[in-house]
Amino acid sequence: MERTKKEQMKDAIDKMDSNEHAQILNIVKKYTDTFTKTQTGILVSTENLNEDCMKEIDAYITFSIDSRKHIEEDNKQRKTYERMMQ
Repeated sequence: MERTKKEQMKDAIDKMDSNEHAQILNIVKKYTDTFTKTQTGILVSTENLNEDCMKEIDAYITFSIDSRKHIEEDNKQRKTYERMMQ
């Protein structure tokens, strides 16, 4: 996987919440047990992750972003309906 794609994935992961981070860790654990726990989180080198793992993480990132967009759209519609009802 290209370096720029890995950087984009890192940026997307940095914006995720703790539950999404836990899901990514579960994906990582399926492929390797090589990671470091620190007081501020878990550190994983992409050098320890094979292509299948990276693809699965990328798919999860895409799923999370799409889900968040749908939730935001639903919230906007609800607010619109609430205003109409007042």
